[in-house]
Amino acid sequence: MEVDALLGGLREVVGGLGGRRRDVVAVGVAGMAESGAPLDGGGRPLARIIAWHDGRGAEEVAVLERRFGDRLAGRAGQAANTKMTVVKLGWLVAHGLTGMTRWLGVPELALHALTGVEGTEHSLAARTGCYDVGAHRWMPEVAGALGFGTDVFAPVRAAGEAMGRISVAGAGWSGLPDGVPVTLAGHDHLAGMAGAGAGPGDLANSVGTAETLVGRTATLPDLAAASANRVAVTVYPRGVGWAALVGAARAGLVIESAAAALGRSPAELDRLASEAEPVDVRDVVDAFAKGDRPALPGAPPGSIWAGLLHALTARTVDGYHRLTEVVGPPDRVVVFGGGAASRPWLEAKAGALPVPVLRAPVTSAVARGAAVQAGVAAGWWPSEADAPPPAG
Repeated sequence: MEVDALLGGLREVVGGLGGRRRDVVAVGVAGMAESGAPLDGGGRPLARIIAWHDGRGAEEVAVLERRFGDRLAGRAGQAANTKMTVVKLGWLVAHGLTGMTRWLGVPELALHALTGVEGTEHSLAARTGCYDVGAHRWMPEVAGALGFGTDVFAPVRAAGEAMGRISVAGAGWSGLPDGVPVTLAGHDHLAGMAGAGAGPGDLANSVGTAETLVGRTATLPDLAAASANRVAVTVYPRGVGWAALVGAARAGLVIESAAAALGRSPAELDRLASEAEPVDVRDVVDAFAKGDRPALPGAPPGSIWAGLLHALTARTVDGYHRLTEVVGPPDRVVVFGGGAASRPWLEAKAGALPVPVLRAPVTSAVARGAAVQAGVAAGWWPSEADAPPPAG
């Protein structure tokens, strides 16, 4: 995506608020962590935004593996992979990118467009693969191995801090009041955890395009053990404590593709599944997750859909056990995101997990999490822990 297209989309969404924009007292921005774009010294984009799931950069991953081995996961909180910002930047440099003075992720681009300020936040920095999650500092040797310096990354600030205020130019294109504080609320999964009302003793189950389980911890986990369990460790927004994340499946992709193949809406298939016996469709789920279009078994749509939800749940259970090896057992699992609307899916999880499963009482937990941090920036409460819980 072109940066201008992103900002055009942002303008359209904010414009949809109409006259309510006059009542805005603070802005919080959460979003995908790894996606972003390089800028020159004048703030002009030098390349398109690269999506987090883009597979380019295998050669750069190999460079990091040869240079650092397991030591990288022991500091960055995750093994080298193509999702990392540092790998994306390394790929761009290796393919001729020059003149870069700054990299801004998608939330950071929004902050910059509204305020003119260049900044990032601890949980966003921790997903670059170039940030020491224990020491809370950039790792110049990692960036240097791929041909650039950590000075391209913006200063790290705490979520809830007023990182800038809407400029006259920002007010002009957005219609929001100038002078309003803006903060980065962090990585979307973690912002959603706060917005859903998941506390320190809970696991959050974020179900969107990708399904992720998130747990919090006040102490830095054993990063070697986390890596062995394929669990990523990140810094919690505000830089206080840590979080561990494990991917379960690209559930949203599977749901969308399977519904299209069955010629029915997910809501209609949920109704059919509630009265059907599931069939084994594990191979079909694996194929949909890879973007393939497999042949479906000769069974009623409700049975296929029920089998699909059970197969996805099995991946959630696997992720749960890997994650709890790192952060310990939770009191409950709080589910949010698009997948939380499916009652038979929630029931499958409730039947398979060893702790209570709760659907978050909010439509968009990530947006509410961003609003919570905006409230902190506005001075309404000292921290997210002091914000009112979600209604419901």
